[in-house]
Amino acid sequence: MTVLRASGGASARYRRLAACLAAALSLSAGACASQQAMRQAVGWTELGNAWAELGRWDKAGDAWSRAMALDPGQGVAGYNLSRALAEAGKYDESIAKSDEYLETDPDNAAVLSVKAYALHMSERDDEALAVYERVVALNGSDVASVYNLAVLLEAAGRGGEALERYEAVLALKPEDPNAAFRKGLILASEGDAEAAIPLLERFVAANPDAAPAARALALAQERAGLYAKAMETYASLVGKDEADSQSWFALARLRLTVAEDGPGGLEALKSALLNGFADGELAAGLLDAPGLVSPGAVRAALEEAGILAEKAPPATSDQPTGDAPPTPTP
Repeated sequence: MTVLRASGGASARYRRLAACLAAALSLSAGACASQQAMRQAVGWTELGNAWAELGRWDKAGDAWSRAMALDPGQGVAGYNLSRALAEAGKYDESIAKSDEYLETDPDNAAVLSVKAYALHMSERDDEALAVYERVVALNGSDVASVYNLAVLLEAAGRGGEALERYEAVLALKPEDPNAAFRKGLILASEGDAEAAIPLLERFVAANPDAAPAARALALAQERAGLYAKAMETYASLVGKDEADSQSWFALARLRLTVAEDGPGGLEALKSALLNGFADGELAAGLLDAPGLVSPGAVRAALEEAGILAEKAPPATSDQPTGDAPPTPTP
């Protein structure tokens, strides 16, 4: 979804607020009443836009409400009022206002997109998905709505359709890191790690502090047989955050198996345990891993930490998850 934006600093914005207010309240002596109302409506619409730039959605909504009262044909104000209500967390009101406007303009894709977002935030994803499908049918170049539709399709277990939508986003905006990342996750989950890697790399490059995303990249690298690359990625993660126990353990696992580096692997394992790693299932899996070096020392370290017998929740470090927005955004 988009909001009207203006360039310039805060002082320019306040000057614009004053100008917009003056325009909203000024009347032309020779104009007829309907012309005056239309001019005032335009002024209130612009004032609402200015408040929105400052993040004052309450005042923006009030201004757009005044615009609509003076001139119901103010399409921009109608869309923005629905948006302001959604931004303020008044989702039911936003949906109602959207429906009110859609009665006279049922194919207004912008208003439909606001309604879809408010439906999602109201936990009515089935309805939101249907509305986003309509938005995209009306305006296939609306990148945000195509992306949001893909996210909801993915959440609904319709991965193939979601993949097509992410590809549509990338066709419109080739460098979009979020769409690339979500596409990469789907490809990785389907076993195509090689195709997933460059997509995941794009997101990680744009979001270097997104640790779960980098772990997803490392896992894809590992599945593609790029073990040295995977170890580099995990090493980079623990270099940024020494308390990242999941990455320490993954690094230990690769060093103790693929790299056959006993000392380095045990050092990484101890770091994982010292930082709170407590996944008993992954720990037991390490002991059963083919080619494990220093198995006695590994078992002793795990037993000393007391995690082998624990019934830990299902492991998450081996799942292709990440930090790309998992839900639609306005």
